[in-house]
Formats: sequence, structure tokens, C-alpha cells
Amino acid sequence: MLQSQTPRISSRASASPTLNRRTQYLAIAGLLGLVVLVAGVVLLLSRIGGGGSANIPATDVAAADAAAPAPAIAAPAIPAPAQPPAVASPTTRAANLPAAPASAPAPASAPASAPASVLAAVPAAAPAATPAGGPTAPPAMPAASPDKDAATGLPVDLLKQIESGNQAMAAGNLLEARTILNRALFDGRLPANERRALRQQLQTINETLVFSPAVSPNDPLFARHTVRSGDNLTIIMRQQAPIVDRRFLARINRMANENALRVGQTIKFPRQPFHAIVHKNDYRMDVYMGPPSMDFSAGRVGPDGQQADWTFIRSFKVGLGESNGTPEGLFVVRPASKLVNPRWVNPRTGEVFEADDPKNPIGEFWVGLDGADERTRLFTGYGIHGTTEPESVGQQRSMGCVRLLPDDVAMVYELLAERVSTVQIIP
Repeated sequence: MLQSQTPRISSRASASPTLNRRTQYLAIAGLLGLVVLVAGVVLLLSRIGGGGSANIPATDVAAADAAAPAPAIAAPAIPAPAQPPAVASPTTRAANLPAAPASAPAPASAPASAPASVLAAVPAAAPAATPAGGPTAPPAMPAASPDKDAATGLPVDLLKQIESGNQAMAAGNLLEARTILNRALFDGRLPANERRALRQQLQTINETLVFSPAVSPNDPLFARHTVRSGDNLTIIMRQQAPIVDRRFLARINRMANENALRVGQTIKFPRQPFHAIVHKNDYRMDVYMGPPSMDFSAGRVGPDGQQADWTFIRSFKVGLGESNGTPEGLFVVRPASKLVNPRWVNPRTGEVFEADDPKNPIGEFWVGLDGADERTRLFTGYGIHGTTEPESVGQQRSMGCVRLLPDDVAMVYELLAERVSTVQIIP
């Protein structure tokens, strides 16, 4: 029995070291696994506690900070210095952030592991209501309308039109310039001061196109007549220009002697009649050329009362009736009313001023007017004339008529045609 048990004892004794080594290996492996498990748990907890925000974009962090309630420990607000400080780099700003206690979770807006770009996006003392992306920007100035010029406030297309006319004028293309600028003058979007400047510019152009012998090709307002044998100015006017006085033909053709025409000589004459608009508030008469028909429908009347197919020629200063006595409305030049050096009887006193009397208050020229609408048909005795009191022009000192300076009334007398030319008097 003892012999049989001895081998068993020997067998157990020889197996014990092997068993101990395996147990040790298993224990070590278990410990390693436990360490790995603990490390994983720690890593997971660190990510849940805020370490994972390192991968959140800057804008998301700022938005999360804006939406979340303020953390228990926030960076203290720093008063702004008198002068704007230099922009701190992200590194400097991160160093100035107060460290959170070990027991407190790191604020979501500035985690310890967040990259510098995220820190730069989060203000040090940003309130909870701060919009995503940083502090509220100052309100933007209202942008100019894309249809208006920022400097002048005028419509861009209108400014381009005027500039095009200016360029044509600078290049010597006066007819093109007048066409473009006259169209701009009709545009109601142009302010009164700009229209005033435009009228002056057009008047300068018309010194050549209207009041000189020059005729531009394709000019719709003027043409040329070649003098034939037996022609005189009266015949030419009757055939070609019954709408103006012969003195106007002599004026624009620079004729010192109306009877000294040469065969083959060219005479400039107008194709359209002249019309006048009197602006009472401005003491101004504007003269236009165009068809005599009057159309007051929408879109056919410009801001100065002109018809759509009229061309501005020039302006004159006028005097008006005392106590606002000049009637408003539409008139036409009365037949057989244009007089040179007329005799005049004062309707109030009966005093008579004979022709050639230097004291004659109406001067050297008279153009009678007939009412042409419901408001003016009952008015009689009104007209356009000169004055012996030049200082009264620009004032209300007449008996109701429109008065002009001596040289101006001489030209207006030449321009306006009986039965054809209209005269509008507006406020």
C-alpha cells in the first residue's frame, strides 16, 4: 500500500509547480484585463464629462454655450479700457482664463482640451444670450438702393442718361446731346434744382442749334432753303416758315439786310412752332418747340408742364400781375394781335400812350392772348409785352399781363405765331 501511494504522492508533487505557474498567468491576465477595463471606463467618463468637445466645431461650441445655462464658475467680466486693446492671440486668451476646480466639470464653452480656434470663438465674459458665432455685431447701415446712386440719391439710369448727354456734348454731337438731355428734362424723377441746371445746359446747346445759321443733319426742328431767283424773306417765310416772324429768320441767319439775298444762298428756317409756359412761382417763361396739339393725358405732360414731344429752347425772366393777378390756364396767341410799337390806353385811368412814347408802359412789343380752356375763355385784354420798368421783372407789378425785358420780349415776339403758338400759365 505504501508502495502504491508513493508514486501518487510523487506524481502530485511533480504537477504542483506547473499548476502554480498557470494560476499565476491567469491572475496576471485577469489583472491586465481589469486595468484595461478600468482605463476604458475612465476614458469614457472623461469624454462624457467634457473631454469629447475637442472635436466640436467652434460655432457649435459657441451655440451650445449660448443655449446652456451659465456654468457654476464663469470667467469674470473685465472692464473695457479707454482705448481698444490689441486683439489678443488665442494662446494669451487661454492663459488668462481662470482654472476650474478639480471637482467641478470644465465649462462646455472652453474645455481644457479644446483647440485654440475654439477658444478664440468664445468671448471671455459672453452672456448666455450671445448669438452663435460671437457678440452681437453693430447694426449695419442701410444699403443704398441698387436703383439709386449712393452719393446723389438719383436714379442710376437717369444719371447714366445725363452722363451720356454730357459726353455727346463734349464730343461736339450737339443734336444727340440735346435729344438725350431733353428726354432727361421730361423725367419727373429729376429734382427741380437738377432740372434748372439741365435747362441752362440745353439753352447753351441751342445757341448753336437754334439761334445760329448752323443746321445739323437730321435735325427735326430746322431745315435749309436754297434761295432762288425772285425770292425774298417774306416769300420764303410764307412758303417754308409761316410759324415765325420774318425777323426771326433774319436773326438766326445773321442777315444784316433782309433784302440782300443771293441766288444759291441757304436760309435756315424752323419746321415746328414755338410755345411758352409761364411759371408764376419762379417768374419764369420756358419756350419750347413742337406740335401745337395739346394732350394732357397721363404720361404726356412733363414736370414743367411740357408736352412729351416738345423740345426745350430757352428760358426768360418775367414780371406778373399785382396781387397774383395773372390768370392761370391755357391761352393761344390771338389772331392779328402781334403789334410793334403799339398805342396803349390804360384801362384803369383812360390815359393814352401813343406809339413812340418813351413812357408807354408796355414797351415796344405786344402779343395778345385768347383763352383756350374753360378757365380762360372769359379773360380778355391779357397779353405779353415789354416794360419801361426793368426792375419790375421778377415781381408782381403789372395789371395782370406777362412782361419781359426789352430784348427778351423782342425775341418772344419773333417766336410766337398767331393762332398756332400756345401759352400756358401755371403756378
